[in-house]
Amino acid sequence: MAVLVRRGALSVRKIKLPASPWFRLLLALAVVQAAFWFIFDPNFIHVKPAKVDRVEVTRLEYARVTAPTAAALQAARFTNAIEGPILLQRGYHASRASFSLDAVPATGLAILANDSGDNRQIYVNGNLLSGEGQMELAGLSFHGPVRTMVRAPAGLLHNGQNQIETIVAVDVPFEGVLPPPLVGEYKAFERAFAWPRFMFSTIEPASIAIGLTISLFLLVALIRASSRDFLVWFFILNTLWTMNALYRAWPTLAIHGYPRLLLDALVTFGLAASWPVFVDAWSGKTIRWFRWLIYAAMGLGAAYCCYWYVIDQSPTAFIAVGNFLNISGLCFILATFLRMTWHFWRHGDDRIWEAALLLSLGLLLALALVGTVTGGPSGGYLSRSQPLFLLLFAVAYFARNFRLFQSSAQINEMLQTQLVARTTELEAAHARETQLVRRQAHDDERQRIMRDMHDGLGSNLMSMLLAARRGDAKPEAVAEGLQSVVDEMRLMIDSMDSVGESLASALATFRERVQSRVEAAGFAFNWRNDTGRDLPELGPREVLQIFRIMQEAVTNALKHSGGNALDIAISKRDNAIRIAITDNGKGMQGMAVTGHGMDNMRARAAAIGAQIAHVSSGNGVTVQIDLPAQTGEGQ
Repeated sequence: MAVLVRRGALSVRKIKLPASPWFRLLLALAVVQAAFWFIFDPNFIHVKPAKVDRVEVTRLEYARVTAPTAAALQAARFTNAIEGPILLQRGYHASRASFSLDAVPATGLAILANDSGDNRQIYVNGNLLSGEGQMELAGLSFHGPVRTMVRAPAGLLHNGQNQIETIVAVDVPFEGVLPPPLVGEYKAFERAFAWPRFMFSTIEPASIAIGLTISLFLLVALIRASSRDFLVWFFILNTLWTMNALYRAWPTLAIHGYPRLLLDALVTFGLAASWPVFVDAWSGKTIRWFRWLIYAAMGLGAAYCCYWYVIDQSPTAFIAVGNFLNISGLCFILATFLRMTWHFWRHGDDRIWEAALLLSLGLLLALALVGTVTGGPSGGYLSRSQPLFLLLFAVAYFARNFRLFQSSAQINEMLQTQLVARTTELEAAHARETQLVRRQAHDDERQRIMRDMHDGLGSNLMSMLLAARRGDAKPEAVAEGLQSVVDEMRLMIDSMDSVGESLASALATFRERVQSRVEAAGFAFNWRNDTGRDLPELGPREVLQIFRIMQEAVTNALKHSGGNALDIAISKRDNAIRIAITDNGKGMQGMAVTGHGMDNMRARAAAIGAQIAHVSSGNGVTVQIDLPAQTGEGQ
């Protein structure tokens, strides 16, 4: 806010910051960068090494030696060193730096080696001062890339001329340099290099541990997550960085020769190439052609590295691959920036802090690569800062995607609330379903009654009306027609009564109701049930449909068969039940069957999955009802 003074009074006015995602992103990026340069890499609290007084090396010589020993140094023939890269064949190479001291510092001298060897020994005035690890080529260790500051005590030095001799072991031939070491008063160098030593020596193991922890956490999240694309590439990116750092900090890694160089190249190249795909996955708006373009570049780059280290294996392979890694790394970083810019330009995003962390890390990576390509200082910013940025990014990501609970009571309260809400929803859904089933059952019953009234009562009454109008209403015909109407009404009334909840009770009810009716119509009635009580478990709706089919079959036999006997047989065939209703009439040929009785019977059978058939012969008609086969315990 701004404070304005007007005529002795204070006036307060709020400054409204722009709501543009671009402005908020730039502001967050500035905050992250300021935190890095003033907290993580605070230049104002340590002395710049370039400003420290150094002891001038007056002469630098070079020689090939046969073994990493003081005797080999004494026997070596030194010549003036050549400026610039020289071919370092597999074996041992030595350099001799001469300098003069007017007075030996009481604290001794600090020595910082700058050579490109895989491992080294340092001698001061013929005395072995430093030689970590194994120098034998068969079991060579790689302490050379681990930069350390060695202290030469005052007892090894003297006024006047002094010499520092370095034996460098080389596993794979390459074009390298053997520059003179940095030499200076120990206390001054300790103050100047205290912060870099802390960052490289103390922080690096912690950074590797952080990287391994993040990878493990991401692997667990990846297994449990439903959406895996972003987590996969986050895991790959973090794991490649950890492998890269572990490779450089593990001097006794049991891989030698070109396989070691190839492993380093593939991990470094994969780390750079993973950044644009990682940002593409993070955006949530995947661009397919962009990702496939990066995949193609990954394949070509890996093939390029394999060519130099597997097929070519010349002394220039190391330089060629190194230049390729630097240039391709810059291209991948440029692709990463363009992809993120496109995302914010097209879609905008509220994940401002995550984007700021990614951009800051990309800027540091670009700074490191530019310094390597141009020969300028890179400061080691990337190796020191990448684990910190990945850790902060992981915290920001998981804080946004996971809600943490303070206590078990809060969890129980939340679960109870969700349970009550779900129970209420289920009860409401059950009530709606019950109402729907009841309404559907009423509609079905209404349609059945209307159909039966139309096909049964309506048809018979219409036939009697037409006969009366024509003058053909004989008393016998009228009596027969009225009897048919009474039978139809009785059938309708019976069908509206409860028939029982099971098939056994429905069959018992059917026999009780139909036997008197059949015998009153002058038919002999024969009932046979060979199943006993071994009947399938059916629902009330299926039982009612079977009951109505049997009623319709009996009514058709009494009305149209012309016979005098009716047999009903219930038998078991395999796992199915068959109900057969047979009359001894004239069959279906020449029968004048009115209405839609057969169609109704077929529709009802299909509704419960049963099969129905009308078998006609000269001796009558059999209606066969085959119920669906039963499986399981209900057989």
